[in-house]
Amino acid sequence: MPTSRPTNLKARLLELCVELQAAGGIVCDIDLDDRHVAFGEEVGEIVFRTVRELLTNVRQHARAKHVTVSSAGRRDGSVAITVADDGIGLPAHRRRGSPFAETGGTGLWSIDHRLRELDAVLDIEATTGRGTRATVILPLALLASPFKVASYVPRP
Repeated sequence: MPTSRPTNLKARLLELCVELQAAGGIVCDIDLDDRHVAFGEEVGEIVFRTVRELLTNVRQHARAKHVTVSSAGRRDGSVAITVADDGIGLPAHRRRGSPFAETGGTGLWSIDHRLRELDAVLDIEATTGRGTRATVILPLALLASPFKVASYVPRP
């Protein structure tokens, strides 16, 4: 069972954004609600690594000028953390990755595998020339107290 001690995930993700801007010249915005990133240490670390991998992919492959990391509460109580860029769009055959593909990396496959162990989901949408939107959907049960249910208010 994941530990319930909250981490400062929002600050760590903001730091990633600053590093991305400095290294790649990509404008990076963070729009995270504190209630949506109140995970315990283990889950917080997986979310951090996931967003880091997604931002690395943006820097290395997307040819993007802008990326946003945002969060939203969902009607079913789950939380969505989204990394959206304005790059070239991830081709359909690259959206899941495979550790066995000769030309593909293992990053997206690893993310998907780690998230499934938490009953979380990675959803990727992309349009050629219009960017990629990768959304991590995490069940409410993964949030650390005191942010569960009582403080959950869906955004309009």
